[in-house]
Amino acid sequence: MGQTQGHKEYRINEVSTSNQGKLILMMYDGAIRFVTMAMDSLDQNDVAHKSVYIQKSRDIVNELMVALDTDKGGEVCRNLERLYQFVLRQLTLANIKNDKASLQAVLRVMTPLREAWDQIFNAAEEAESSTHSSPNSGFVARC
Repeated sequence: MGQTQGHKEYRINEVSTSNQGKLILMMYDGAIRFVTMAMDSLDQNDVAHKSVYIQKSRDIVNELMVALDTDKGGEVCRNLERLYQFVLRQLTLANIKNDKASLQAVLRVMTPLREAWDQIFNAAEEAESSTHSSPNSGFVARC
């Protein structure tokens, strides 16, 4: 088994054992990474790789959009859907016109969204861990 096969198995295991919050963050990380790689490819006039990385980013953003629950999400969900549609348009524009500014626009949207999700999931984890702490944990912390 080669190193790449082992890496693939590790990634598959990581995804299959991750909670929903971690999966969302991994998707944002992937989209941001691929957009950055597309920008690097543009800088190197490597149009073929640029297209591959943009398509990978598009696939991730499409998955994020499909995962939205508009019934439960309300206005927040509708706003996220609009942002994802904007990102998809920018990715298409970047791919057709080799437009680095469109890729930068994608990063300006995706990076703060990723940070917001990270804060939401960290707050949820902290709340979860504080509800499972023992009654004596406060006493131990004061000692």
